[in-house]
Amino acid sequence: MPINTTPSPATHQTVPDAEGRGTVLQITSTHNLDGQTLALRLFESFAHHPEHGEPLPQEITADSVMHCLGQQVADCAEGWHEAVNEPTQECWETVWPWAEAQIRRLFPDLTWNVEEGHRKLDLPWERL
Repeated sequence: MPINTTPSPATHQTVPDAEGRGTVLQITSTHNLDGQTLALRLFESFAHHPEHGEPLPQEITADSVMHCLGQQVADCAEGWHEAVNEPTQECWETVWPWAEAQIRRLFPDLTWNVEEGHRKLDLPWERL
């Protein structure tokens, strides 16, 4: 059962620009995410921490997860689709279990893997 094939329509309102440069359109959209998809979004936000010598936080909050999602959506909406270096297998093996554990801890009632066999992250070493 795909969960995002019929997205809810976005809503909008005009708001003053935060830096006083005029009026901008504030768009709010809603997406349904299962636990695995949410964990993948969290993984993408923290994937390069080990490569940069940054430790993963012991525990994060639901607000931290929502901040990561908000940043990803904002970057996408503004057209920032520049390719980031793909994470290494070592990063996957370090960060994925952490991301999965964080989401399972924060949202224990979420259904996991609604779209069976559909992972939204293409890992380079699995393409061979």
